[in-house]
Amino acid sequence: MKRYISNLNGNEKVIKTDVLIIGSGIAGVYTALCIKPHINITILAKEEIDISNSALAQGGIAVSLGEEDSPKYHKDDTVYAGAGLSDEEMVWIMVSEARKNIQDLCNLGVNFDMKKGNLSLTKEAAHSQRRIIHAGDFTGKEVCDKLIAAAEQKNNITMREKTFAIDIITEEGKCRGAVVLDQKEGRQIIYECSHVICASGGFGQLYKNTTNPTVATGDGMAMAYRAGATLTDLEFVQFHPTALYHEKNKSFLISEAVRGEGAVLKNSRSELFMEKYHELKELAPRDIVARAIFSEIQKSGAECVYLDITHKDREYLKNRFPKIFATCLEYDIDISKDYIPVAPAEHYCMGGIKTDSLGRTGIDNLFACGEVACTGIHGANRLASNSLLEGLVFGHRISQEINSAVKKTKNGTPVTRKSTTKWGSFKRPRSEYEKEIKDIISTHAGIIRNGIGLKEAKKRTGAILGELSDSRCRSMAQCQVLNMATIARLVVSSALKREESRGAHYRNDYPNPQESWKCNIICTRKKVNDETFEFND
Repeated sequence: MKRYISNLNGNEKVIKTDVLIIGSGIAGVYTALCIKPHINITILAKEEIDISNSALAQGGIAVSLGEEDSPKYHKDDTVYAGAGLSDEEMVWIMVSEARKNIQDLCNLGVNFDMKKGNLSLTKEAAHSQRRIIHAGDFTGKEVCDKLIAAAEQKNNITMREKTFAIDIITEEGKCRGAVVLDQKEGRQIIYECSHVICASGGFGQLYKNTTNPTVATGDGMAMAYRAGATLTDLEFVQFHPTALYHEKNKSFLISEAVRGEGAVLKNSRSELFMEKYHELKELAPRDIVARAIFSEIQKSGAECVYLDITHKDREYLKNRFPKIFATCLEYDIDISKDYIPVAPAEHYCMGGIKTDSLGRTGIDNLFACGEVACTGIHGANRLASNSLLEGLVFGHRISQEINSAVKKTKNGTPVTRKSTTKWGSFKRPRSEYEKEIKDIISTHAGIIRNGIGLKEAKKRTGAILGELSDSRCRSMAQCQVLNMATIARLVVSSALKREESRGAHYRNDYPNPQESWKCNIICTRKKVNDETFEFND
């Protein structure tokens, strides 16, 4: 694997900024808004500025506001869902700083649903209290829209669309910027800066069925890995139990909040089944609900199960879940009287770039937050509606670190470099590689795994990387394929290493959790062609 996959000729345009943020979701834009106004910031969006996983988030944001709730209870629920691997110190930081960051969103004009003058609270799976604030069933879009609108008014923030980050530039162990493909101009550009914040999202597009947008190809994790950053917990991939299952749409999310408001799951024979799998039934942790649905589908031979919320009033459903109600109607499903066909789909990766409590990655001046980062909060299984909160809390923490540390970028020795690598061409069409990666990962690193399949997946992803290792990435699509192959190899290697079942990682050849595996699997790249795994107790 090459350290850099960009191919520079030494004549690239260089743009200077103080802070470069890769990603335009909630984590990236909120961080920018928290940075002092005298610091110049550039936000890069791979596609349009409003396309991100954040914008698709339906359910809401968890925060302990109820009279009977407390940050301690929120922490306890998070740690329980994390199946023994959550970093409790990091969890406490998140839950104890939640309220302030939510107030900041309200001050920016985010229109959360209200009830009797207070923020309306709902309940989701594995939460012991009603603590999910929401904006209908399009919370992520409402928050993103307001954050982007606020950023557009800031003179120190520049947002650039269709700019794809290819490589993080490092010199002597310090991050100095990034190589970026400007898709509008069709050329590579070097951004030189004092700090880079990676907020590029997850890797859902490794799977055939995912609730993630097409931009979620693991680019940030792959860039950071090539640069020498540590990745951790990549084997823990969360499948949302209830994605719409329709021949025309298998990626639309049916929010967990629907079950939080009383919806029940039924199999193809219209039988309730969750009580067989967990005492919390429909509100059990996501990994348990997803495996229960998977099991029912396998036993019946059906393609899906059904979500039933027909006991709720039609007007209530239209008002509480407007996006879900309208989308289902497009497919002739009236959720007030029809069951909703659902099946699990990849939704969120708990692992990512390892960071500390200030978002630092181990590479000087490189930070990460949001789904691309691994703070250790989610452990082996993310608690519902903690993802947006994590991005807010740690994005704010990164901003405070940058506010005290950043120095204006000055003219100096440019970071421009020439590529000395002799590049070849892709041996097969890019689409063939992408299809093969999706087939391998969906088959062998899905909801249920085993050693035989994971060994096969490791062999095949290794072969793909071998084919791509000397290839010139002439386009964003080709860079994405190389990034997908890199992360796919690390996911299956990590899953193969973990010889137990824990949280979202389930192996039918090791079906039980083991105390000896109560540790993190760390992926590091210490040398140019070295892939090393370490274990942290």
